[in-house]
Amino acid sequence: MEIDEDLSVIEADPISPEVSSESFGDISCITNDDKENENVEDPHSIETDESDQEDVTMSESESGIVDSSFDPTALIEISDILDLVGKNWSIFRVSPLWNLNFDTNYLNLLSKKLKKFLINHISTNMKNQKNSFSEISVEIEAKEAHHECIALKINVINNNTNSKLYTGLLLKSPNYEQNYDKNSLSDMPILMIQGNKSFSVAIHNWLTEHFDCVIRPYEFALYQFLWLIAISMGDAGQLYNETVLYHYLYKNESSKGQMDVKCYAESEFLRSVLAKLSLNRSSSEATSFHYSDLIKVQSDIEDHFKITSGINVSKLKLKAFEAPKVASINVSGKIHVWSSTLIDLMLKYLMELQNNKWMP
Repeated sequence: MEIDEDLSVIEADPISPEVSSESFGDISCITNDDKENENVEDPHSIETDESDQEDVTMSESESGIVDSSFDPTALIEISDILDLVGKNWSIFRVSPLWNLNFDTNYLNLLSKKLKKFLINHISTNMKNQKNSFSEISVEIEAKEAHHECIALKINVINNNTNSKLYTGLLLKSPNYEQNYDKNSLSDMPILMIQGNKSFSVAIHNWLTEHFDCVIRPYEFALYQFLWLIAISMGDAGQLYNETVLYHYLYKNESSKGQMDVKCYAESEFLRSVLAKLSLNRSSSEATSFHYSDLIKVQSDIEDHFKITSGINVSKLKLKAFEAPKVASINVSGKIHVWSSTLIDLMLKYLMELQNNKWMP
């Protein structure tokens, strides 16, 4: 799979070895954002592009990172992930939803309300395509199994073409039931979606108004992006021979314009680097590793690119990473993962981050 070349501008600083020297284990310690530079936003606003391309943009500072140890085997349990494998997903952050009821009759009524809203949206904003969407079906379905991570599924289908216009999966946090019992807030901090851009924006606007919540694109902070890359490298390490290349995509911004720079790292080289993270699954060493180690590994990779291609990528902005047939990730919150084990680890990491910090 090719990495999506149409990526948003990344507001992340170049990696610095001085970012942190502590370990990374209490994930709540690394979720402190730099709020001094945050803009005041409408709590019901959604950041998105006008185009039909799924391109999400949200700045998040990586300052305030406190490094602690990260053990990918010690996070929350996620079971129902097989349907997520091998598909393109855009990830959003969601604040708790107010007064959501999971009763079947209520959800059926909610589905009808959303359908009526979308029909009005089509007639008002998509007049030229009205005939193409004359028949749509909407289903909002609860997932009742206790251990499932998917709490709510939203499906919108174009009956004319039997194609999906929108699929949205709201993932519930480990402490979901406890929080809901206290304050009637449904804590489902991660939304994974596929679908038409216009319908996605409309549905998210409807959700924010209906449940008094905030939905924002999940653009990964640089340290989060590096963790996801490290997890992907660990999962892919045993599958590749020395001829397979990993792809890194950077953006070069200058006064003369912007240019994408793609660099390649051999599997043999990365396997030797992975030993520093103790992520190689053939190793009997502990799986716990440190953010300071990750910075050293990234520095080694950047030095490798400088030697092999003559490009100092530490001066560029990292946009995307791809391990072919294993995972494709970009900083704008898009993922495509071929392994159920790997997507399990990624979601555990992201859910643990959100579990320790409600979105401001």
